[in-house]
Amino acid sequence: MARGQLPLLMFPARAKSEREGLGRNIDSLRVPDIARQRARIGPQLAVLQGAMEARRILLQRSAPLENPELVLVLEVIGAISNFAKAVSRVEGLEWLFELAEDQIPPDEDFHEEDEDKRDRDLKGRLYLLGTNQQALNQLLGLWERYQRDPSARLDHGLAPFKAVFAHLRSIRPWNATDRVGDDIRDYWIDEAQSGKASSRFEIEAWYHASNRKNDAARAEIVSLIQDLRGQVLSHCVIDAIAYHGLLCELPIGSVQEILDGGVPDLLLSQRIMFFRPQGQSSVGASPEEQVEVADLPTGTTAGQPVIALLDGLPMGNHGLLAGRLVIDDPDGWEEIYEAKDRVHGTAMASLIVHGELDAASDPLSRPIYARPIMRPDPQDTYNPRRSEQTPNDTLLIDLVHRAVRRLFQGEANQAPVAPTIKIINLSMGDPHRVFSNELSPWARLLDWLSHQFGVLFVISAGNDASTIKVDAPRGALQAMQVIDRQRAALAALVKSSADRRLMSPAESINALTVGALHEDVSNPPIVPNRFDLYPLNGISPLSRVGHGYRRAVKPDLLMPGGRCLHSEQLVGPPEATLLNVVNAAASPGHRAAIPPLGGEGPNSSAYFRGTSNATALASRAAAQIHEMLEGLRQAVPGAPTPEYDAVVIKALLVHGATWDGISEPLLSARPELAAIADGNERRRAQKDYLTRWLGYGRADVDRAMTCTEQRATLLGVGALRAGEALEFVMPLPPTLAGKLTWRRVTVTLAWITPTNSKHHQYRQARLWVTQGQNPLRVVRANTDDRAPKRGTVQHEVWEGEDAVAFTDGATFSCKVNCAEEAGRWEGSVRFAICVSLEVSVETGIEVYHEIQQRIAAQVPILQS
Repeated sequence: MARGQLPLLMFPARAKSEREGLGRNIDSLRVPDIARQRARIGPQLAVLQGAMEARRILLQRSAPLENPELVLVLEVIGAISNFAKAVSRVEGLEWLFELAEDQIPPDEDFHEEDEDKRDRDLKGRLYLLGTNQQALNQLLGLWERYQRDPSARLDHGLAPFKAVFAHLRSIRPWNATDRVGDDIRDYWIDEAQSGKASSRFEIEAWYHASNRKNDAARAEIVSLIQDLRGQVLSHCVIDAIAYHGLLCELPIGSVQEILDGGVPDLLLSQRIMFFRPQGQSSVGASPEEQVEVADLPTGTTAGQPVIALLDGLPMGNHGLLAGRLVIDDPDGWEEIYEAKDRVHGTAMASLIVHGELDAASDPLSRPIYARPIMRPDPQDTYNPRRSEQTPNDTLLIDLVHRAVRRLFQGEANQAPVAPTIKIINLSMGDPHRVFSNELSPWARLLDWLSHQFGVLFVISAGNDASTIKVDAPRGALQAMQVIDRQRAALAALVKSSADRRLMSPAESINALTVGALHEDVSNPPIVPNRFDLYPLNGISPLSRVGHGYRRAVKPDLLMPGGRCLHSEQLVGPPEATLLNVVNAAASPGHRAAIPPLGGEGPNSSAYFRGTSNATALASRAAAQIHEMLEGLRQAVPGAPTPEYDAVVIKALLVHGATWDGISEPLLSARPELAAIADGNERRRAQKDYLTRWLGYGRADVDRAMTCTEQRATLLGVGALRAGEALEFVMPLPPTLAGKLTWRRVTVTLAWITPTNSKHHQYRQARLWVTQGQNPLRVVRANTDDRAPKRGTVQHEVWEGEDAVAFTDGATFSCKVNCAEEAGRWEGSVRFAICVSLEVSVETGIEVYHEIQQRIAAQVPILQS
């Protein structure tokens, strides 16, 4: 530990407490009366009956003994309690999925009661139910009873159907328009125009609790694909996340027929939920402009790995990595993976082990585990180095599922290969699956794996290297002042934010998602016609932006991603400047190991940039936190035991994050927000906007891992069941009383939740921290009060300057609360909480020692 740095303190005690109330929104929704519902819903039910009869007639030709089935879509305004239980009481009716709808336009039937809010968008649900003829008849019978007398009692357990009928906006079959979205249509257009003979894509089938139904669905889809002269290449069912997927291939001619308006039986199949582009991650070949020979590190590694890198195959005998990797290649890809092509995995391993080489940091003391899930693109025959991609002959979700289970459970009757892993680095994403409102299967998988094995995934937000259009005449940038150029470039970046959403699986709620800062320590030469457009240490123009699922904070944090340069296009509209990212192996950026290509030496290095780098550096920081925890366990009574490592690392990675110094340029790019008259609305709008770009802010892991005389951080852990709460108490330094000085309180709570993939709320364990009295009179200084409570990290920063009066023995208390959110779950959920109190260095107040002295005699925190 560096001079002047002090170790973390442990909370002296914790106490069981009464959980805080959740609060409830008052329902002021206006719904139509029964006469209006009869007129609206009756015809829709008649259409359903017709669709079921058409399905029966169709089956008579191919499978006369089959019971016809439909998937129903019930669009309901508001939320209905216990509806899933009511569905289970109707024989033949199956709960398949629930989706949230957040922006339903009001109409004459459904709107807010309050006239001032009548134009406000409404929230609702899509309930997706599987039904057969018998179940549809029962549903129609329930409707008949309700519409004759809305006050009539229904059979035991079926009362929620009354609320559904009252709030029902529409009911219809799931159809081809639902299955074929814009994403797959655009993908098929690109495939058809590419000159390929065939197109590979995914089908996400409806998942059923019955294996027999899933087998029947697969058989039907295989048959329908074969009818179109195609084939099913891969198949995967993952019960824990309600996933049933197939990787399919069709001739381009069959794809073109669909694009031309054809509706084959495949598009009409009731077995299919969605058609999707093939889930695949790739990194392009890197041009070679400048490759440097790196100085080799000294020292060796020891111990078991705690970081796993799922990426391309690293070059294990590179001088910078020799003896520092545990490479696991169960699929035998090394034979087809030429050393020159092992670029991305080698660079990411180098950044995790060494950080950026120009910073000359000490390497990690433990080896890292590396498993390839990318390999060279066999179609790339044009570049000196082939691009790397996840394989196109298997489902990506299946590959990742098997790779992670191999770590902790083993496979093929073998022992687990790396059960000591705490962090899994995924510096990749799926460019065909950009997050909107619906969680991707890949994100759902990572969330489940995280909870199942107590491991933290660190994921990149994704890169966007698209052309930037600056509002300045072509050729004008060279003569502009640097600050004016930066403002114009940032304004262009902000204007394109709608097209820069997170790349799957970055929306994962249990993972930490990492965005990139325009930051490195390189010393690049000045190159004519290449522009460094963005402020140093500000947001990277490559970094994608949030929010996450249900508007959770995403990305969670920002790490340096390396600076990137831009070059001006020579053609384009004269009134604007079009700029492209310069993809070069020369500085600026992060210098990292790279395999030799031709005449370079075996210890070559080059420059890289983007959110992949930022994610690798976050994983490196996680390894450093783990080593710090190992030291605490040996030296400090009550230090967290290893089963809490994932949540403690998660909390500490975020704990040092702030918006300091990076929010002002972004706010200046949106001056209309400052013009909002209502103060509360203005602050919420500004914070919501900043959260999309910055998450919780720039991570400062050194600050989170250590204390100083004027900054004390207390760490606590625990495990809670639904309905429980634990209170943590920090003694206050008496010397601070009465002082007119700046002070900051930072509270970070992190946990890993179980999930329910069929429920729109998804997150089963909701934890949140509340503070007791506010003896330090601090006010919120980062996100608003709602956003931090939507994910699995709650990070709050409060600041104040007024003098406050309190006596020796005064405390600052935090209560961690736990509630069920998406259905019942068993067991308890582990969490970690960090609380820091900091004052200005100039005060000389020994915050750390005063707090340490007051907890020294108290009972150390107990482990659950």
